Amino acid sequence: MTRLRLSSTVSNDLSIRHPGIECVDPVVMENDLIRLTVAPELGGKITSLIRLESNYEYLLQPADPEWAYRRREYGDKFEDYEPSGFDECLPTIAACLYREFPFPEKMLPDHGDIWCLPSTLEGIGEQIRLTSTIRSLSLRFTKQIHLQEDMVRLGYEVTNLSQLGVRFLWSAHPLLRLDSTAELFLPREVNEVSVGWSKDERLGKLGSRCTWPIATDYRGKTVELNKAVSSDDGTAEKLFTDRLTEGFCGLFLPRENESISFRFDPSLVPFVGIWICQGGWQTSRAEKQFAVALEPCNGPHDSLEQAISESECARLESSETIRWWMEIAVNAGAPRFQRV
Repeated sequence: MTRLRLSSTVSNDLSIRHPGIECVDPVVMENDLIRLTVAPELGGKITSLIRLESNYEYLLQPADPEWAYRRREYGDKFEDYEPSGFDECLPTIAACLYREFPFPEKMLPDHGDIWCLPSTLEGIGEQIRLTSTIRSLSLRFTKQIHLQEDMVRLGYEVTNLSQLGVRFLWSAHPLLRLDSTAELFLPREVNEVSVGWSKDERLGKLGSRCTWPIATDYRGKTVELNKAVSSDDGTAEKLFTDRLTEGFCGLFLPRENESISFRFDPSLVPFVGIWICQGGWQTSRAEKQFAVALEPCNGPHDSLEQAISESECARLESSETIRWWMEIAVNAGAPRFQRV
């Protein structure tokens, strides 16, 4: 059995240490197979996930960590902090109005509250627990992290602290490194996806549908959506699956022989959002992003306002709590959870 301890040395046991990076005080969890770094000051952001045998870093890293990891203010724009790593989005992803009583015309911030507010940190046995109080709505969000050999087990919990019902969206937001050999994997049941956003409406407007994995763009050109092209392709899309019966998504990088897989219960987390950016974003910076985000989520929309209008989000009654989980596996070869 592993044990949890504060340490700056690597052993056969799980260790946690605080290396003291500029701007934030991250926590490192490490066993013989993987190393995971978390920044409680940044809402429990996972800044790094490395498979130790290959020393491969799966998460997109900022070019300027001091700029990216500087202190945030509630309501800031997500893109102003050089997006990287793995954030949690709640109660919305896109900035929008919350019109439900008792919060009429409440503005919800870009990418939600968690990423821009500090979380409290606790060590519980072999796990750590991060807790965030949602300022925009009366919710409490908790994430527990446990390393299990070459897998990260995440346990989530949201509690409604108000006296009335509250609706919310949650989405994982892990930005993953790409190269030109990368291939995305979704469950075999996925043969169409909906468009949340497409640069220059290449795949259509909001709410349009296209086939997966091979689609046709507005010029009639065939596009292999599941395969990376290059960092200067100039494209960017946010897509959503329909409601799933198999909870899986993954990324394989043949050149590196590395895979990362996400597994979840589709009865609790029914959708996956897919952000594919190959030089088509950020609009505010000369340096463009080359990354993909595989985003298990509880609604097929970035805007909670839109999700409420289409009844595609979670609702908690007064004092009610909802729980769900996600597992992340990293390994050599093809994605772990992919069906053969």
